[in-house]
Order: sequence, then C-alpha cells, then structure tokens
Amino acid sequence: MAICYIGGMKKDRYESLKNGIKWLRQAISQRKKEVVPLTICAVLVMVTVINIVKIIQIRNAEARQAQEALALQEEFVSESGDDEPLVDETDTESADIDAEGDLADDPNAWYYDIDVDFAGLKEQNEDIVGWIYFEDEESISYPLLYSGDDYYLRRNYLKEMRNLSMFGKLKFYKTEEDYFENHRYFQLVTETGAYRYKIFAYKDVGTLTGGIYTTWKYVDDDFKDFVENTICQGSYVDADIDVEDGIHIVTLSTCSYDSNVRFTVSAVRVDEHEWK
Repeated sequence: MAICYIGGMKKDRYESLKNGIKWLRQAISQRKKEVVPLTICAVLVMVTVINIVKIIQIRNAEARQAQEALALQEEFVSESGDDEPLVDETDTESADIDAEGDLADDPNAWYYDIDVDFAGLKEQNEDIVGWIYFEDEESISYPLLYSGDDYYLRRNYLKEMRNLSMFGKLKFYKTEEDYFENHRYFQLVTETGAYRYKIFAYKDVGTLTGGIYTTWKYVDDDFKDFVENTICQGSYVDADIDVEDGIHIVTLSTCSYDSNVRFTVSAVRVDEHEWK
C-alpha cells in the first residue's frame, strides 16, 4: 500500500484535521450569526431600561418641584376670588363689579386672577423678579428668577440643583387633544405690572441647533424672519401672528426624554396692566 505523507503527517490524518478545522470554522460562523441578534437585543433592552430610569427621574423631579411651587404659592400667592377683588380705587370705573363685589364680564379681569406677595418672596430670594401663572392650569405657577446669567438654569428658587424638568406639563400641548385650545393664555406678574401672553407655537428643538433661544431687542426684518422660520416653522400648531413694532414674544422651554431635544412653547403679549 502506498501512503502519502504531507509534512510528516499521514494523509488520512491530515484530511481529518482539515475537516475538523472546517467544522470548527462553520460552528464559529454560526455562533456569530446567533450572537449578533442577541447582542442587539441586549443593547435595546439596556437603552429601554436607561430611558425608563430617565423618565422616572424626570417625573420625580417634576413632582418635587410641583410640591415646592405649591408650598410657595400657599404662602405668597393668593387668588383674588378668595378675598375682596384686587381692584385699585382709581381703576374701579373700568371694572364691572356685581352686587357681591365680584368682577363680572370685565375684559380686563385677567390681571385680578392672583395677588403676589413680592416682599415676602424677596425675603426667600432677592433674585425673584416675578411670577408666571398659567390660566386654567394651576400646576404651572412658579416664581421667576433672574441673576444676570444662566445660574438658575439648573437651580430652583432655593439655589438648589435641579434638572430641566420645570414646565413638564407643557408637553400636554402635543400629547393631549384640545389642550392647546383650552390653555392659550399665561401671565407674567411683576412688582410693577401684569402681562398677558397668548400661545401661538410649540415645537421640539435640538439642543445643538437651538436658535429659538436667541434674544432680540427690537423688531426688524431679521426678527420677522426669525419668528417665521425659527419659531413658527416646525410648530405642531399653525396659529396666525402679526409681527409688528412693539411686539413682545416669550419662549418657555422644558426638557424632553431625549437629552438632545427640548420642547418649547412660544407666546405673544396681548395685554398688559401696570399697578397703580
């Protein structure tokens, strides 16, 4: 019998080894095919868990901030309906007051909704400059703070760290049917007066392309273009707005479950009242 040797190994043993290596490669290849989908599933599960944790953290933060705001409201903010109407003696002619002393059918009654004790608030924090109050939405009622920079971007009125979850209920504008139509107005109340705003746009914006946060000091063609193409474009609602001289626009912002996205609500000033 003739036997062929290859490299000192019998041919039949070589073939066995070669077949074994081939089988091993096929097994590894098959295992890789199984590992890839398993790895993808594991990654998706991890991402889901992380997102759930973030949602829970945001909601917990919203709940804490709501409790803090409620405590502040109970101490320093009162609704006019609880006591005598908050009408200046010099302004009684413009208000229609019924026999019981309540405001009736007065188009200017909005600025009598609440009374803010700014003296008491400033004892808590001298940086408190106003109060934001959403009509028909009691849960959005907070002090306004200003330090000249972005110090309060992640802090509350007690100067404690907070995330960007304030105004969390603003997301109802895009998730709850008819919420927009029933919650069009909010007020900014200061020591010198009250200012009423009407919401005309709301949208998601990227944190890296957030040109919507640009501030303007006067109305010109660039500002009109900014309102049309930066604020209104991409809005979930199409509401008409006339950009005229003297217009005032405020944009509110809250965090999203995506750290790279913010939800914004923009409104135009429609009325104002100075305290006398």
